[in-house]
Amino acid sequence: MMSPGTSPFGEVTASVWVHIRDRRLLVVRPHDVDVWFLPGGLPEGGESLAEAAAREVAEEIGVQVDAGRLRELIRLTASAWGRPGRVNLVCFLGESEPAQEPFPLGEIAETGWITSIDRGDCAPAVQMLIDHLGQHTMID
Repeated sequence: MMSPGTSPFGEVTASVWVHIRDRRLLVVRPHDVDVWFLPGGLPEGGESLAEAAAREVAEEIGVQVDAGRLRELIRLTASAWGRPGRVNLVCFLGESEPAQEPFPLGEIAETGWITSIDRGDCAPAVQMLIDHLGQHTMID
C-alpha cells in the first residue's frame, strides 16, 4: 500500500512552509545530507496539504504554525534529490504562532537562513522556489 504523498510513477507530493525573515529563506538540512530543503514533508492519511506542512514543521524545527492560516504560494515540480522520480512541492506561507525561533529536531541536523547566492546548495525544487522568490524581490 502506498503512503498518501506517493504515486506508483516515482512522484511524491510534499507540503512545505516558506518562511522569510529579513529577505532570507528558512531552510533545513537533514542528518548526513549536504543540501538544503524546506521544512515540511509528506501528508499522512486524512491530512490536508496545509495540515501536513504544519505537522512537519513542528516535528522538524519545533515551530507551531496554524494550518488554517497557511496560504498557498506556489506549486513546483522538480527532480527529486537523492532518489529517482520527481517531487511536487506545495509551498505555503504563514507566520508562526507566536513568532518562534526554529531549532533542529529529529531527522534535521541544522537550520539556516539563506539568500539567492546559496541557491546551488539547495535541492532542485528549492532552487526553483528561490528563483520565484527572487523574481518577486522577496529574498536577496
